Amino acid sequence: MKRYADFALKCILALIPLLVITGYTLLCPFGYMDEEYPSWHYTKMVQSGREAEGSGVLILGDSRAKADIIPGMLGKDYVNLGVGGATPIEMYYTLSEYIEKNGSPREVYIMFAPFHYSYMDNYRTRTMYFKHLTFSQAMEVYSKGRSYGAKVFDDLDRFDIISMYAGLPDSYLPALINARIAGRYDKNRALYEKLKEERGHALYGLDNGNDDINYEANYEHMNMEGEHLLITFYFDRLLKLCSSNGIKTTLLQPPMNRASFDALHDDYVREYRSYIRGMARDNPGIVFEDEIPCYDNSYFGDSSHLNEKGAVVYTREIMDKYVKQSK
Repeated sequence: MKRYADFALKCILALIPLLVITGYTLLCPFGYMDEEYPSWHYTKMVQSGREAEGSGVLILGDSRAKADIIPGMLGKDYVNLGVGGATPIEMYYTLSEYIEKNGSPREVYIMFAPFHYSYMDNYRTRTMYFKHLTFSQAMEVYSKGRSYGAKVFDDLDRFDIISMYAGLPDSYLPALINARIAGRYDKNRALYEKLKEERGHALYGLDNGNDDINYEANYEHMNMEGEHLLITFYFDRLLKLCSSNGIKTTLLQPPMNRASFDALHDDYVREYRSYIRGMARDNPGIVFEDEIPCYDNSYFGDSSHLNEKGAVVYTREIMDKYVKQSK
């Protein structure tokens, strides 16, 4: 009998390090997550009603929305919930929880890079890794994505999702090692406080001008399969959610630098505009932009994102075109 008791005790002792690591990964993400995490955490806090109370206008989208639109210039109740790598999938669930916890905003601006209507390039490394969705939502997306043949789920299965949501070492140990357990806490906390001050706005590229080519300039045709079908399913849900809750909604197109704009393939542009116009026909009452703006290279901090002076210029255009007209 003592032999079995000793064996059980050894098993329990062997589990203690696993439980400690798992507990830390679940409770202290600021200590080891990379610098993208504070943005996602800020969006999560706002949508759950724990930050930016009284916001009446939401900016939803990816990193281009986050960098290009300065909410403080538009009004005190504007907040930018864009996050790097997001697609309409994440923003559908973000707006759903926002409405549940805060009530419906009076207005929403939606902006995604064109390629984010076709590819979920950061779904595993950000959406799942940061646990932006609830576990049931993550499994819902997984099931729907498999039915559409979304390639992202060729390398992301149920066990990977379970591991991340359980905070297991096989998912987070590399980050813990790189961060030396808690070495990123101060930087992440400072980034988060800055996001609170800027109501979600943050720059990505910091160049004083950039003439590199963005993602879209590399495509000859718009991908209309797999991940695109899943994204479109959630894009339509996002738009219908806005309409059913009486939210004034505008779909914006992020500016491109001159170098990328001139390199775009005609077929890609034609297919993209046709896609946006089709969504507009299916969602009357929502304002859709389908023309891609072109800005001088000097307004870009990298190949895809406006720098500070570019963001000021673009935000002023949004103010003149939409905000002033609604007052």
